[in-house]
Amino acid sequence: MAESGEGSTKTYRGNCHCGAFVFEVTVPEIKLAMVCNCSICLKKGYMWLYTSKEAVTIINDEGILTEYQFGDGKINHKFCSKCGTGVMGTMGEHIALNLRTFQNLDQWSLELNEYDGAKLGSPYEPPVFTGGEPSAVFENSKLYHGSCHCGAVKAAVKLDGPLDETYKAAEDAPLPAVVECNCSICMRGGFVWIYPNRDQVSIEGAENLQYYYFNRQLLGKAFCKTCGVYLINEMKPKTDEELAALPEVARKFRTAALKMRPFNIRALNNFDLQSVKLTRMVEGADRPAPYVNP
Repeated sequence: MAESGEGSTKTYRGNCHCGAFVFEVTVPEIKLAMVCNCSICLKKGYMWLYTSKEAVTIINDEGILTEYQFGDGKINHKFCSKCGTGVMGTMGEHIALNLRTFQNLDQWSLELNEYDGAKLGSPYEPPVFTGGEPSAVFENSKLYHGSCHCGAVKAAVKLDGPLDETYKAAEDAPLPAVVECNCSICMRGGFVWIYPNRDQVSIEGAENLQYYYFNRQLLGKAFCKTCGVYLINEMKPKTDEELAALPEVARKFRTAALKMRPFNIRALNNFDLQSVKLTRMVEGADRPAPYVNP
């Protein structure tokens, strides 16, 4: 089940987004990644590299990784409780590292080795949404349900038509309809975003969300405290003084984004990501105040 290339070894450095956990691993040059279609891997967007624990050196560990187990409990999924980044899964003496956390690794160029993990064990039963339906009204509305993996947070998303290859952004939308971004947080989270308005998304169990803010402290990435699945972006409240201190471009962005509730469609239940027309946005890594790898 090797997921790295042949030949001489190379040392890679990886980290969660906030830098609370940093590691290095020495393996053959990485050319491919294992992607699994099981329930947790789909929702988290994992790209796996399997290796031994001896190959991994911990550079920084602030002790805030959260462990999540399900099913037979053989795998400990570990994510940062501050930023939500899924870092690894451990299985006895073996370890699977999430390649999305690796620094200076072009994830989009990797060859993918697809693994049918969904056939293992009992089928995953998605949590049932019991909250109020979104208030948005469309002539041809389509309602989708989603959740984190453990079921502590559930969502309903109402769209103007089906979420498939025909789905289009609103005329005044600042971004394409379905986006995969190459910024530092989106690459680590494996997010696939759509941009509905706030009245199109209902959240049940919002008290179980943890928000992660960084850079200009505008948008918070919200993930489940228990299982680490990211669901939404939320704009952080600002005082008049804080708003005045923001650059004009940031204030304009905030004004446009306040009406939206971006949703990570990896969290949708029983949804085929291959059914949508996805735009890869390469401008994300070039935004002001670039991210610095720890």
